[in-house]
Amino acid sequence: MLDSQVRMAIEFEGRLIGYADLAQIRTNAAELGISIGESGLWGKGIGSLAAGKMMELAREKYGITLFNAETNEENARSRRMLEKLGFVEISRVGREAYLGKDGRLIQYRLGPVIEQ
Repeated sequence: MLDSQVRMAIEFEGRLIGYADLAQIRTNAAELGISIGESGLWGKGIGSLAAGKMMELAREKYGITLFNAETNEENARSRRMLEKLGFVEISRVGREAYLGKDGRLIQYRLGPVIEQ
């Protein structure tokens, strides 16, 4: 049986600064989430490194080949991180505030092409 969610701590210089998680884990798919709490550490590649490690674990331990992610259009760093990792935008559904600004939610996917 697969876990429904996996969360791992992100540490930097000996302190907890955030987490990486897999949610909505299915047979070969999961949603990837990354959160870095200290804004002074944003944009330094820590999230990309943590996301890469979490996806590596997901592939090896759970056989995950399809990753989904979502971010706010106002969160340019998160968007760049996902695109750097190879994620592609698949839709824009929903809205929520990010740092006081209302923005659309962008859904991303990384994995094999699904024929429809």
